[in-house]
Amino acid sequence: MKHQRNRQETQQRIHELRETLNDLEAQLAGMEVEEKAQHEQIEQLDDYIDAVDTKLSSLQLFWNSLKQEWRKPRE
Repeated sequence: MKHQRNRQETQQRIHELRETLNDLEAQLAGMEVEEKAQHEQIEQLDDYIDAVDTKLSSLQLFWNSLKQEWRKPRE
């Protein structure tokens, strides 16, 4: 009788642990999806920052050439 109860308790514990493991695996899968989305957002931000940097460099170049044109003596 005691052996039977111990076996049932052990089986119940195994069942609970399997459920817990399944829950943890589901959480991990969700975290992986979220992490992938975050990486994609970071890549988009990097692309945006590169575009802004390029525009800023172009504007600085334009401004410097405009200043040089203004400083040239007029004939």
